[in-house]
Amino acid sequence: MSKREAIERLLNPESIAIVGVSKDFTSISGKPMKNLIRHQFQGQIYPVNPKYEKIEDFTCYPSLIDIPGEVDVALIAVSSKRMMQILSECEQKNIRSVILFGSGFAETGEEGERLQEEVLEKAKKAGITILGPNCIGLLNVKKSIPLGFSTSFETEEGFLSGNVGFASQSGALGFSLFGLAQEENIGFSQVINTGNQIDLHTLDCIDYMLEDEGTDVVAGYLEGIPDGEMLIRLAKRSKALKKPLIVLKAGRSEIGKKAAMSHTASLTGSDETFQAIAKQYGLVIANDVDDMIDLMKVFSRGKQSNGNRVVTISNSGAAGIAMADYSEPLGLELVRLPNETQAKVEEIIPPYGSALNPIDITAQALKEQHIFTDTLEALINEDEVDAIVVQTTFGGELGQKICKKIAEIDKTTEKPIVVTITGTTEITGEGRTILEKASVPVYTTSYKTMVAIKQLADFSRFCLSHEEEAHTHGQVGKSEDTSGIWTEVRVKKELSSLGIRIPQGTLIKNREHLQEVKANIPYPVVCKGISKDVLHKTDADSVKVNIKNPAELEEAYESIISSIGNYNPDANIDGVLAEEMIQDESVEMFIGVKEDPQFGPLIVCGLGGIFVEVLKDISIRRAPITDKEAFAMLEELKGYLLLKGVRGGSKRDIQALTEALVRISQFALTHHGRIQEMDINPLWVFEEGKGVAALDGIIVWKKNEEAVVNAK
Repeated sequence: MSKREAIERLLNPESIAIVGVSKDFTSISGKPMKNLIRHQFQGQIYPVNPKYEKIEDFTCYPSLIDIPGEVDVALIAVSSKRMMQILSECEQKNIRSVILFGSGFAETGEEGERLQEEVLEKAKKAGITILGPNCIGLLNVKKSIPLGFSTSFETEEGFLSGNVGFASQSGALGFSLFGLAQEENIGFSQVINTGNQIDLHTLDCIDYMLEDEGTDVVAGYLEGIPDGEMLIRLAKRSKALKKPLIVLKAGRSEIGKKAAMSHTASLTGSDETFQAIAKQYGLVIANDVDDMIDLMKVFSRGKQSNGNRVVTISNSGAAGIAMADYSEPLGLELVRLPNETQAKVEEIIPPYGSALNPIDITAQALKEQHIFTDTLEALINEDEVDAIVVQTTFGGELGQKICKKIAEIDKTTEKPIVVTITGTTEITGEGRTILEKASVPVYTTSYKTMVAIKQLADFSRFCLSHEEEAHTHGQVGKSEDTSGIWTEVRVKKELSSLGIRIPQGTLIKNREHLQEVKANIPYPVVCKGISKDVLHKTDADSVKVNIKNPAELEEAYESIISSIGNYNPDANIDGVLAEEMIQDESVEMFIGVKEDPQFGPLIVCGLGGIFVEVLKDISIRRAPITDKEAFAMLEELKGYLLLKGVRGGSKRDIQALTEALVRISQFALTHHGRIQEMDINPLWVFEEGKGVAALDGIIVWKKNEEAVVNAK
């Protein structure tokens, strides 16, 4: 049975056994049965506990083996110590899907981890699929089937069905978020909590939800990423289906990472890397629970934006100013309306209002409600506008009338309309509810509204973009000797083969060699000590610049050899590299490669020299990258202005720099699994048309036993 089939069975059981059930319906082991009865589960319920003969009107069985009928899903609410015995009963009874509620597994330490491994091994041999352990359960919202003990299942009003699927590693947070979202009239298709995700994990559930015809928006709360390649595949699938994949990722801080280990035994990984992957592959990132609900709201409407051009309508000048202030840093354009459209708006609003975007219709709309809605209707067919924001403070009967009209207009257009209603629930709540029930996204603050518009515009633009094949700008072959440490001399040879310029130079191996070459070296030169035991030359004072003649070369040679010896008496010295001193005006950059355990080879760039450590102004992508992605990396940098040329400075060769990034990303992919660290620092970028040059570099290769064989 595939994982999708297993999830389908868990969500749609016709018969359910509850092992360890309690007559006390307020307890964790009693709530699952109470919830199934409360929501009128139409299938068979089999309570299992040798203590009881009956629970309510249901026969209670001493073991799973004693159940007379077939069982689709077993809910197991017993001690972790009894788990192996219960799995044996599941195997005998041919139960292939189980939910483990109990804790006491990997989240508790080594002993719990061993037990978890034993349980998984036993389940795999028996062909049993496990959700959990350490989880609250799941909910098929469409069919009102709650399998678990979440407080959210205890509602007497039922569940609001809709098009949002949600997979959460945390049960408490996941179902709390579900409950809050339901209060804002956001409907769900299914909610699944994976807990320690011993077998089925959050990405499996997201995979199922993306393919579910009744689900248009998929959200996930992740503490760890069980499979980086799968997450990227799912992000690509999200784009292909135009179903946004919203992710709230925990464990961004060091304290958060430690907490995640004790919560669900999750290794959270680098947040810096995750954010880069999200940007590259179009994941929609939520920062907290409120943010995720806000995003569910705007995406569940199903509309997309053709761009980032926004017009705002408000009865408050201050609100319009606030939206204008938020739009610029969010990358939204408050578009200038064409003269004809602006003239239409001027005819509708009072003469003391403003038809300039942001449009201020003034408080006159208190008397003449048509001002609001007529202005909105004048804008919905404007091609220069991609999304419309309506802001109002009106409550009571007037507010309700306006909201009804907005909802009616919204149904007539594919253009996103997003509303801000500022005011108390007592005054404005009924109008807000009218919009929510009509699936019009509505928020309480201008900031929330503009963030929602920005995320919608970004995802829409990403869906419209075409995926490009990475262009190598030349062949990238696989290197033979990928072991140990490659010093600058060996790295530069490789970079030269990739078409990246390097300074001309000579490695002076010893004093005798120095005497042979010193008269033939073109001065001035830079001298650098080359040693696998000294990775940062400045720490050992092993760099000398502007060497003008043979005498200064001899002096520099002796000084460098001495400095390295003082820094590390055991250092193995390959020699002193004397190379041309490039004096052209340039901007220092760096390019690096690191192998991420979850996502594979990553390419990093930023300002070079010491700035990379001081400013931490970097951009990251997963290799390989396209020219377009390389250019986007540069644009993200605060230091990009230096490349463009500021205050009279000349523009740098950005094209050559992007080509270097692409080539090195191809090198990283070719050697996927073997590179531990690669740094080219500094990489000088000259004036436009004059290219780039790598002045230093190092590669640290993984040991053979640590290297991952590239399966591609």
